[in-house]
Amino acid sequence: MKKRTVLEVIAILVLASFFYVYNTGLVDLSNDGDERDTPLTPVEGESIRVAAFNIQIFGRSKRDEPLVMDILADTVREFDIVLIQEIRDSSETTAPIFLEEINLREGPEYDFIRSPRVGRTSSKEAYAYFYNTETVEHIPGSDFLYNDTGDVFEREPYVASFRSGEFDFTLVGIHTKPDDAYYEIGNLTIVYDYVQGFGDEQDIILLGDFNADGSYFDEDSLSNPLRAAEYYWVIENDFDTMTKTDWTYDRIILTNYTYNSEYILSSSDVYYFDTIYGLNQTFTESVSDHYPVYAEFNTTIHDDD
Repeated sequence: MKKRTVLEVIAILVLASFFYVYNTGLVDLSNDGDERDTPLTPVEGESIRVAAFNIQIFGRSKRDEPLVMDILADTVREFDIVLIQEIRDSSETTAPIFLEEINLREGPEYDFIRSPRVGRTSSKEAYAYFYNTETVEHIPGSDFLYNDTGDVFEREPYVASFRSGEFDFTLVGIHTKPDDAYYEIGNLTIVYDYVQGFGDEQDIILLGDFNADGSYFDEDSLSNPLRAAEYYWVIENDFDTMTKTDWTYDRIILTNYTYNSEYILSSSDVYYFDTIYGLNQTFTESVSDHYPVYAEFNTTIHDDD
């Protein structure tokens, strides 16, 4: 009886202390969900990886290299959705063949959507989004090329919307012309506004090979419109996204809304497939001159847009 009495007294004191602190406002248990200083971190299985990968001159020659295709297919399966750039194949068979290679491996089935071939010259390219069908759903009829009436872009951005859990999002993929990188990057703010107005979507992710470094773009300058405070470049300047240099050509860019909600803080990174798969420099360069870049997003937060 004595032991039980002591425990009961302790319990009463703890409860009394809690109600005192709560009622005096020393502890705030409210959570209105409108603002968060840092994004939430979900448990495993409650997030997705979104990536962009420029597979240098991805066409017949590269797809006929089995070892290269092995690395590419294994790499894509590390992500839930990947923007593939620089698909150069007038027969338009490279993407379907690549999908077959991806799905030869054990695990979830992947699918893809592809843009028409774009470019001002005879050397045209297509974009494609490859995605894990178990974690990502393409919203039918949502993909289109940006209507570039002013001929601003060498390769018009490819827009598509997807859903994963509670997370609805729109991707805007771009491969800029190197010599026009500053101009094209700046005009992505107009593309963003258009896409937002077109579908009333808040979670818009800009991604791809921006050529945003080296002689093409001063990465330290804040004068470009896409460097405004409302845009977060989560692939930052200290990332090396090229296999031959330390430049940061490839980027993923968010706005305040997504950065402060679904984006998982500090999750963005570069996938160094050469280190991961133990490749020498020569073979690495035969895979691509770019590494994939990626960021992770929480799929459990209720999405009102």
